[in-house]
Amino acid sequence: MTGKTHQVIGITVGLGSFLILNPAEYGPATFAAVLVISSLGSLLPDIDSAGGDIWHTLPFGHTIGKISDPILAHRNITHSILGFALITYGFNLLLNLAPTYWGLNTHYILIALIAGYGSHLVADMITVEGIPLLWPIQKMFGIPPKPFDGVRIVTGKWFENLVIFPAVNLVLIILVASKWDVIKTILLK
Repeated sequence: MTGKTHQVIGITVGLGSFLILNPAEYGPATFAAVLVISSLGSLLPDIDSAGGDIWHTLPFGHTIGKISDPILAHRNITHSILGFALITYGFNLLLNLAPTYWGLNTHYILIALIAGYGSHLVADMITVEGIPLLWPIQKMFGIPPKPFDGVRIVTGKWFENLVIFPAVNLVLIILVASKWDVIKTILLK
């Protein structure tokens, strides 16, 4: 999948999980953090690619991406269960450093990262390439599995751009419209 598709899927899943799991007692700081972290989390697995959209969103990202490109190969550890666990663990450690006066519910922010990152892995599993889910074992896993892998999509081609991307955007719009009262309550605290 391309970065824009990963991002909209990540935001939809992150925001959806927040709105479903969250009682409306948390304020705008947590809501904003959930949106930002689910968006960044959805791009984070592509940190192993110099051309990944995550590098274009970070300061000096393009330079850092060029440095990391020879070291990391695309769709390796960052697209595996091990990478997912390491990133989640490290991010949880960082969240524990957040001061309480920021008014953030770190539990929901961690869920947003997990939702964004996990959505990236699942989305890449439906592509022709698949992902090395059990890295360092180099076997690529995909949905659907063989012998039905012929129906997987090609990254950046017509099906992603004309079907998946608009469909997920529509789901996001429906989610926001259906939960608008909850969102308004959170933002107006």
